[in-house]
Amino acid sequence: MTSHSSRASSAVWAAGAKAHVRMWLIVLAVLVCLGVALASHMPGIGEQAAYAGYESTEVVHYTVRPGDTLWSIADRFTDAPAAQVVECLKAVNGLDDSRIVAGQHLIIPV
Repeated sequence: MTSHSSRASSAVWAAGAKAHVRMWLIVLAVLVCLGVALASHMPGIGEQAAYAGYESTEVVHYTVRPGDTLWSIADRFTDAPAAQVVECLKAVNGLDDSRIVAGQHLIIPV
């Protein structure tokens, strides 16, 4: 009976740890976007550094659908230039390139 109780508490701990990590990833995403927004207002930083939509701290949790691209997602969620939004989406979601797959979860600052 002790091992069952031990396994159950391990499962509860693991679920709590996942939720904790997910929360910190969201916080990190918001901080990255705020940093990009602040950098865009610094002298000498070009318009390419950020787009106006990243001045918000709100995020959307989006599940990629078949046929989606980062470009189409950027067009759907903001009026800012898609090329700039795509770069920020890659940074926020830890993507090395622009490849995404259906079912993948993305954090989109709006």
